[in-house]
Amino acid sequence: MIFYELTHIGEFHTNHNEDFLVSEDIGIDKKLIAVMDGCSSGTDSHFASTLIGKLLRKIAKQEAYREYAQKVQINLNELIEKVSLQLFEELANLNRQLDLNSDEILSTLILGIIDINLKSAELVIVGDGLIHINGENIEYENDNRPDYIGYHLNMDKHLWFQTRTKRKSIPRIKDVTISTDGIHTFKNHDGKLYEEISDGAIMAEFFENQSNLDNANKLKKSLIKIKEVNGLMPSDDLTMIRVVDIEQISTMKT
Repeated sequence: MIFYELTHIGEFHTNHNEDFLVSEDIGIDKKLIAVMDGCSSGTDSHFASTLIGKLLRKIAKQEAYREYAQKVQINLNELIEKVSLQLFEELANLNRQLDLNSDEILSTLILGIIDINLKSAELVIVGDGLIHINGENIEYENDNRPDYIGYHLNMDKHLWFQTRTKRKSIPRIKDVTISTDGIHTFKNHDGKLYEEISDGAIMAEFFENQSNLDNANKLKKSLIKIKEVNGLMPSDDLTMIRVVDIEQISTMKT
């Protein structure tokens, strides 16, 4: 199983990339992946997405150590709920300690935990974004008003998890991508004429193209290709993680 990453500051942003990504081992045969998108209308939007990412990294390392020390594994459903609840609790504690305003802690989140051996995954979606699962694009949006985790830090964490998150199970990973909504913001960057490309074809280039699978910078190469051939670049920050079962892809090709 191969993991590809891309995070790129949008053309309309000048100071900070307000997205953040995490790809971290959370056990011997499990991987935590996540993409965050800070609210552009918030204050220091990059801070919120980065803070959530740093907390997830810490939680993943702690869980990996717990598994090693106790020699006990838990299933994906239990694990992703445990991680989500711990993230909520630690984020709420930091919010109080730092005395943050409500607009300083706003970020979307797509969180996934992958079982490398079983080639399955569990996902939690908070806010908006896009998931590509084995050829199908699934959009999560709320009329451009994401239900940020930061809105609910005074709630009971279990109630928040049950009522304010969305869940997605992937019983068999072949080709999966989690992405922020910057994928929908490609625009001409210099006013010159180029070969046209549809929004669907842009997504297929990132989510489905099977060339250069041996190149860790595959997604970056796709971004450069779209810029050079089609004259387009994302106006908003774009961040994604793609997971490919290379054995399955090779079988499909033959």
